[in-house]
Amino acid sequence: MKVTIKKSKTKVLLTVKCKDMKNPKQQRSQFDQTLASNSWMLQENKKSDVHEDGTVTTVSIWGRTFGHRKSENEIEKMTGNLLKRAARYADIDIYQSDFQYEKVPEDAEAFKLAAVLFSDD
Repeated sequence: MKVTIKKSKTKVLLTVKCKDMKNPKQQRSQFDQTLASNSWMLQENKKSDVHEDGTVTTVSIWGRTFGHRKSENEIEKMTGNLLKRAARYADIDIYQSDFQYEKVPEDAEAFKLAAVLFSDD
């Protein structure tokens, strides 16, 4: 019996929380531009939190696939550098990120091209 091993790729869901922004529309637009221009696809925007001091915290979920040669450590290092650049460009001082990984077949469509979900949907 012949066993065929299919190559896989790594599907990554990245949750990003940007805290205490003073101009959230402009700042998130700039931050999001940086991620989108590096092949990350916005999957969902969660409901924003408006604080008493007028600052805003947002949470968004992004998705991307990487080839089977990239390790989770390499992905986190590359993405960490990207997030630093995005935060610097958007003048965001405080942000957090969280990664979720899944192996998918190389020929599988990892992300459906569905409309972006918003918390109000």
